Amino acid sequence: MIILTNIVRRLFSIYCTVLMLFFTGAPGQAVEVDHSTDRTDYPFVFVHGYFGYGENNKVDDKISYWGNSTGHQIDTFNMSGFTAAAADVDPVGSAWDRACELYAQLTGTVVDYGKAHSEKYGHDRYGEDYSGKAIVEKWDNENKINIISHSFGGPTCALFASILEYGAEDEIKATTDGTLSEFFKGGKGDYIYSIVGLAAAYNGTSLPVNHQAIKDTGDYLNSYFGSKLSIIPKPVLGVFNFLPTQFFKALAKVASGEVADEDTGVYDMNPDKTALLNEKYKALDNIYYFTVPHDATKLSKGGTHLVPDNSVADYLFAPLIPILGRTDTVTADGMVLGKEWQPNDGLVNTISATGPFNATRKTIDKDPSAELAKEGFEKGVYNVLKTYRGAHM
Repeated sequence: MIILTNIVRRLFSIYCTVLMLFFTGAPGQAVEVDHSTDRTDYPFVFVHGYFGYGENNKVDDKISYWGNSTGHQIDTFNMSGFTAAAADVDPVGSAWDRACELYAQLTGTVVDYGKAHSEKYGHDRYGEDYSGKAIVEKWDNENKINIISHSFGGPTCALFASILEYGAEDEIKATTDGTLSEFFKGGKGDYIYSIVGLAAAYNGTSLPVNHQAIKDTGDYLNSYFGSKLSIIPKPVLGVFNFLPTQFFKALAKVASGEVADEDTGVYDMNPDKTALLNEKYKALDNIYYFTVPHDATKLSKGGTHLVPDNSVADYLFAPLIPILGRTDTVTADGMVLGKEWQPNDGLVNTISATGPFNATRKTIDKDPSAELAKEGFEKGVYNVLKTYRGAHM
């Protein structure tokens, strides 16, 4: 596990470097906001996805996760009269570990992964100390928060809210020495006002289970890099040829089950494993849930699968769109991922981002607006807003 985690963290560093090469940040610009129509002045807490980072990460100084080429939007929100903060949870950790880290950052305490959980997965029980460094000034049932989550931040926050309200039975049973974290005691579900999921992988992604699509796309990319880019010097070309090969070999290992560490985000984003998470943790009746699915695909010329729509797809995730766009398979646990899973944003299937399949979902199919808000929404229901025509980031 340690070796795998280190490798993934190295890949994360490469990923961030690539982002910095392709994007340039711009300072945020304050805008005039009419607060007379606001329903709430609760702070907004942003929770990033897999391979992501928060505002206290050094990478964020170069290229903000929340804004990318449009600048540091957390700063923009704060300058515009809102209160916003971006959490910085484990980029490759499991939903459980990330939820524990989010709690510590909100409360200004030491991260406690739980006695039962840490013993089961063989890692330290305690993590970073956020004492005196809480990302919100005050947090309780009167001073609630709104959560904006992206990608794997979606299931992370769904789990986080459920533990807040219902506690963690395994931790309660295992911790009899008086050291049980307040997080695991439950009864705090009313600390959250709303949760928004942007391109959120609530039901995982078909990326690691599309065996044949992985092979086909890997062969295509390697052929493309190996034969089409003849103007690139051979040493550089060798790197381009090597990276896709190793990347798709790694995906193949995940798909085959060779990488089976249950305490990682890769494991949790397998549709079979996300389904287990969704069965164990449920939506809260007092929280407003919103989802914004993304789609960056179009039908291939032959009409057999979906490919990148270059008018909205980005070059970072576009190579993955054909893998997801060929989804038509059955998972190891027998889940049928039919062609309805093919629309995607380059990392998450559009259908997955509509909310957990075992939760109540209500299709709004409208763009967010002040007018839409006046119509009112149901609590405890995943209100599915209009699918955004755009890429994952």
